[in-house]
Amino acid sequence: MSSLPFSVEPTDIAIILVSLAACAYCFVLNRRLKALQNTKDGLGATIVAMSKSIAAMNASTQDTRTHVSEMTLRLARQLEDANQMCARLEALQAKLEKTQSDAVERVTSTQAELGTMLRIILDESKSRILEITSMMHDLRVLTDEVQATTAPALQAAHVRQKAMTGTR
Repeated sequence: MSSLPFSVEPTDIAIILVSLAACAYCFVLNRRLKALQNTKDGLGATIVAMSKSIAAMNASTQDTRTHVSEMTLRLARQLEDANQMCARLEALQAKLEKTQSDAVERVTSTQAELGTMLRIILDESKSRILEITSMMHDLRVLTDEVQATTAPALQAAHVRQKAMTGTR
């Protein structure tokens, strides 16, 4: 090996072989990296699709937040209205219960007054009926007495009247 102006050692050959293997590996890695960066296929396309999906999700999230805020305000107004309505209903219920209580008291007192008045009227009616019955009895007695005293005189007058009409 002395024909060469420099000498080649076995380590030099090993370094050259390792360098060639490293070049081949770099070439393979370069091809793989280009395939990954391809935006039509591969990881680049996936990254682009994910970026678009993330942008769409961000927009959708913002729309949802806006919608939720509007719904929250609307729900808060409806809850406030419901609370006011509950307060009004409770006040109305209390008023109705008071009115019912007053009406029951009035009806009870009116019934008591009517009962008392009806007893008084019935007692007066009974006494008047007794009075009228007594008067009717007295009137019958008087009528019977008048008939007893006037019956003979009436019979005599009747006989005379017949006699007068018969003679004519």
